[in-house]
Amino acid sequence: MGKDTEKLMNELKLAKGLGEFLEENTDEFEELPLTDMLAEMLRKYDKNRIDVIKAARLDFTYGYQIFDGKKKPRREKLLQLAFGFPLSVEDTNRMLRAGGVSGLYVRSKRDVVCMYCLQQGTSLDECNTLLYQMGEETLIKEDYDKKEK
Repeated sequence: MGKDTEKLMNELKLAKGLGEFLEENTDEFEELPLTDMLAEMLRKYDKNRIDVIKAARLDFTYGYQIFDGKKKPRREKLLQLAFGFPLSVEDTNRMLRAGGVSGLYVRSKRDVVCMYCLQQGTSLDECNTLLYQMGEETLIKEDYDKKEK
């Protein structure tokens, strides 16, 4: 992979045909299964599963099932894992796509808060607090539901 997304989009717009575009850009496509992506992130960030799951505040059994490919997590659970590492915004988007969900989007206020927190290296709890203060849905619901009562 070497071309940025904008360059690929421009090439697609100018392509004479889909087959030619796909052939010329074979190395640019990510088709890594989520389990492989998570294993790659563990190596890249020099982490182990238990620490990531704990920092992500996931149930340990559920967290291991995600890493083993036995559970297909929702987007919020993958975002929790992103904070459990913590991942860069780019790696978070790669993980989200590998999980079959949409990446972080700069035109979504909630996603922007998450991106900001990932860039700043804040914890999941700090991100949830900021989301709550901004009037956005938090990644972990139970702690914040209690604050409203």
